[in-house]
Amino acid sequence: MFLEQIKALPKKVIENMDGDLKNLKIYLVQDYDLKFLQQMVNFSQDIFGDSSLDEWGMVPQIRQGNVFVLKEEGARKLSGLAILMRGWEDKESAYLFDFAISEEHQGQGLGFHFLKGIIENLIEQGFQRMSLTVNTENHGAIHLYKDKLGFRTLERKDHEYGQGEHRYIMELDFQQFLEDKAAGKFRL
Repeated sequence: MFLEQIKALPKKVIENMDGDLKNLKIYLVQDYDLKFLQQMVNFSQDIFGDSSLDEWGMVPQIRQGNVFVLKEEGARKLSGLAILMRGWEDKESAYLFDFAISEEHQGQGLGFHFLKGIIENLIEQGFQRMSLTVNTENHGAIHLYKDKLGFRTLERKDHEYGQGEHRYIMELDFQQFLEDKAAGKFRL
């Protein structure tokens, strides 16, 4: 089995989308064939360019991390990709290494539902928190993480990935996430 279905996106979200995505689901990648591996690598390269993972980076992530894809059931084209690693010193922490929605589907709420589904799966796996870094100029991603899902900014790291590459370090406590979810705080 290559993909294990984690969650279907809410029908209400899909009905409001442009295009013909009728049955979007979140899958945990359990294995791969070379064609699917290349599809994930190409998706990552389209979004992240030179800083994306190649086959040599993607395979260990599938084998040792958590790789999620967002795609329509039976379709070949991906709509989203997320790669997570477990914290080395903090085994209850997951680190969001890569997170992307295809350009043609950005701004439609998919990122929120994709990441929310991933967080719920990580909670089921026993994780207590998630951390990530985000470019300080990526206002859309910061809005998603902070305002929509409740991440808090821990610190700012200037020149984290080279000259001018400033990042926020953000973290989401899953207990707080569950409390916010129960209180109905998540809205698009």
